[in-house]
Amino acid sequence: MSDEPNTAILAAGSRLEAGQAALQQAVAALATRAELTQVRVDLMGRMDRLQNALTDIRNDIGVNFGASDAVKRATDNTRDEVRSLSEMMSALVRKARALETRVREITGDP
Repeated sequence: MSDEPNTAILAAGSRLEAGQAALQQAVAALATRAELTQVRVDLMGRMDRLQNALTDIRNDIGVNFGASDAVKRATDNTRDEVRSLSEMMSALVRKARALETRVREITGDP
């Protein structure tokens, strides 16, 4: 009979040790879960910053394309104006030559 209480106490101690080990594992799992949550929060923050940077780059590209389109339109308009002025100058030169020819005919200069 004296061995039964000792055996019961030893068995209870073993169960307590097993419970403590399980508790330690649970605490370690919670710590790991908290670390994973922090990693997830950090990753989401990083992804948000990268997305914002990408959006800024996309906006800059859009603005630059708009500016280059405006420059192209201005260049095309200038080219058209130069062409129009060139045609007017050609017409004026032809009229001036015709007038010069008539003046020579009237004055008799060769």
